[in-house]
Amino acid sequence: MKLFTSTIVSSIILFILAFLFYWGVFSAGYMGSYLHIMRPPEDQKILANIVGFITQGFLLSLIYMYYYKGISPFKEGVIYGLLTGFLISFPFIFFMWANYTVRYKAVIAEGLGMGFRILIAGIVIGLIFGRKEQK
Repeated sequence: MKLFTSTIVSSIILFILAFLFYWGVFSAGYMGSYLHIMRPPEDQKILANIVGFITQGFLLSLIYMYYYKGISPFKEGVIYGLLTGFLISFPFIFFMWANYTVRYKAVIAEGLGMGFRILIAGIVIGLIFGRKEQK
């Protein structure tokens, strides 16, 4: 049940934080760097984004389920969020900058935003899984 709950909650957290990031911080100064590679508004694939967030929430939760010790949920969530956030966002910065004609500052901002979202999701997942019962 914890896997299901953490999948749903982390997916919602990832979605909300992405929405706030892309329509707030990112759109203020960096979105213009991506306009030439983005779909037009009438061709957005919203369902694909939703499936992506659910998949990301599920995989982050599934991996955490095998990783956590259940001693300090918040601390383990922070460490997990930092490690997985770094694993996903740091190479992303280089791949995007190397393959697309976007400004490096925009890619760094997006990578930092991605890492932050995953960090928060990791903390939430850690708190949902909580402490393991001692036998």
